[in-house]
Amino acid sequence: MMSPIQDALGAHRLPKRRALLSWATLFTLSAIAIHITGVLLQPPASWLLVALLLVLTIAQLITAIATVIVPARRLLLVAGVVEVIALLAWIFAHTTGLPDGSSVWRPETLGSLDLYLPELEGLAAFFYLCLLWRTWMLPRGLWRTLQKWLPTFALVLLLVLGLLNQRVATILVVAFILNGQVPVCLQYVFLPAVGLLALFLLLRLVIPRLRVRTQGAWLTALILLPSLLVTTFFIWGGVLNAANVAWFPETLKVVAPAGRTTTLEYCRPNGGSPLAMDITEPSVQAPHPAPAVFYITGGGTFQGSRSLQTGATDDAYFTHLRDELVSRGFVVGALDYSLVPLYKVSDQVKDAKCAVRFLRAHASELGIDPQRIGVYGPSQGGYISAMLGTAGLSAGYDVGQYLNQSSHVQAVVDMWGPVDLTNFSGSPSWIAALTGGGSSATLKAATPFPYIRSDDPPFLIMHGTDDWFIAPHHSQKLAAQLHAAGVPVTLVMIQHGSHGLAAAGPDQNPSPNTLVQMTADFFTHTLGGK
Repeated sequence: MMSPIQDALGAHRLPKRRALLSWATLFTLSAIAIHITGVLLQPPASWLLVALLLVLTIAQLITAIATVIVPARRLLLVAGVVEVIALLAWIFAHTTGLPDGSSVWRPETLGSLDLYLPELEGLAAFFYLCLLWRTWMLPRGLWRTLQKWLPTFALVLLLVLGLLNQRVATILVVAFILNGQVPVCLQYVFLPAVGLLALFLLLRLVIPRLRVRTQGAWLTALILLPSLLVTTFFIWGGVLNAANVAWFPETLKVVAPAGRTTTLEYCRPNGGSPLAMDITEPSVQAPHPAPAVFYITGGGTFQGSRSLQTGATDDAYFTHLRDELVSRGFVVGALDYSLVPLYKVSDQVKDAKCAVRFLRAHASELGIDPQRIGVYGPSQGGYISAMLGTAGLSAGYDVGQYLNQSSHVQAVVDMWGPVDLTNFSGSPSWIAALTGGGSSATLKAATPFPYIRSDDPPFLIMHGTDDWFIAPHHSQKLAAQLHAAGVPVTLVMIQHGSHGLAAAGPDQNPSPNTLVQMTADFFTHTLGGK
């Protein structure tokens, strides 16, 4: 005998569960995994915000499980409403901000990884509401056909629009190929899930009662495989992002204690979300004011983090480089910057220039010598570094805060940066889409070449001879034009080197450790240090 509550919640059940409910549940569980990882591994400073996120996540989990057990009208409505609330919370966080103690929290960057959550929660809400509609048995006709095929049509439409959009298609390709995440996430998420699904189907063959209670399981399993594959990518990318990017509350004071790493807000483009910089100070015994250098991450314009612990092969070497520079008395920074597709590549250069001006504006608080500032970065970070070394005021990138300070730097290390935006020969055909396109004149104006002058700072340029992603001619052309202008420049062609410090294996020459020492020596020679 069912209780009144059970009877009320279980009324108007779905005639069939199958794939659509599975998609909705998997998308919800993927969002839950990202939320939980972020809260547990990088908890916000405010317990209020922690509680808010946990309550929302628990509500998502309970409603997702409840709809699987009892796919009834009222539970599907609750599940859909919870996902809509989660989506609205994401939108609110990215526009107004969430409470974080005495301040508010807003995401520092709005790149493709951050877009996983609204996609997951938005699609889950859509599927739950479609399932809710299916609890009404409509007479045959147009509405009945629409009720049946609307979710499938919506999925196909989203897929087609995504593939037709060159920028979206490029992001998907780069995210899964450049980072080498596909084999790893298949190994640790997708294949185990498929294994469990196969085990369940085998158990049905030997357990008659299970077979009777799970009619249509083979068809559901077949339809479920694509959703498992999609959620694998969502979970893997989203969880990595949540685990490696710390929550960043607004900072009111610029303080960086000696011998420690401190996260500071360095700029707020267009009055929007704050951008973060990690500042690592040398020991108290180091001479002050100290020279300063900062690291600009790569990531193909649309992803990346100031964190040096992202799971990439090069992390250990960039961490070693930071520690080596700090031991030589340098103040070392690492910054986040605005990401494509919500921002342009030119905004990234503007952010980095604002970072230089921030360091000069707060040189006394940070113990920095404002006349000795250098920059280094790989790939897209190399491009931005090269722009900092060449593009002056007339280039139009100096906008925003601290305009009474100069954005000029005194030393540049460009590691395999894509500096020639007009010529991507030797790279995959879709690489050029990352620049955002434009006329030849527009692209040329966004390169370092028109701005090269004889008084530009010294450059150290590195590039692998076997770089499949950004061909060596980018660095070779930059080195040649700097040399022709009389700028001190050293070009290091890494034999058998690919796209990264350690991307080629033991045959690479110079070795990654040698390149780290070479970079530290260059900054010591040009900026001074121990």
